[in-house]
Amino acid sequence: TDRKDDVVTFEQLGVDRLFVDESQNYKNLYLYTKMRNVAGLSTSEAQKSSDMFGKCRYLDEVTGGRGVIFATGTPISNSMTEMYTLMRYLQYSTLQQKQLPHFDAWASTFGETTTAIELAPEGTGYRARTRFAKFFNLPELM
Repeated sequence: TDRKDDVVTFEQLGVDRLFVDESQNYKNLYLYTKMRNVAGLSTSEAQKSSDMFGKCRYLDEVTGGRGVIFATGTPISNSMTEMYTLMRYLQYSTLQQKQLPHFDAWASTFGETTTAIELAPEGTGYRARTRFAKFFNLPELM
């Protein structure tokens, strides 16, 4: 309810281009999914990522989708959600156009989950583990 800072807002600064170096630092964007117990799905979130997402949406609105540039050496390091997150930052209008703004719709279009038996981390037995095994529709994804 109380404003933390009484300063100039991002919109008032007149920014029309955002160049983000080391953009992998913003990979923990909120994610809503119905998928449960799928290895590699990160649903953690960070305030700085949500803030960056808001700025990207604003700049897309102002510049027609040409106001944000991400630079990184490791765009996708661990999970399928990281690819979806990058698309949300940089291609949100395309996701909406293709009717894929939600992760579950996107994941069912471009990824396949499989369940396999693997050794438990304790080494005491085996367990079934579901994870994204492969991508499909890669030309469309690219």
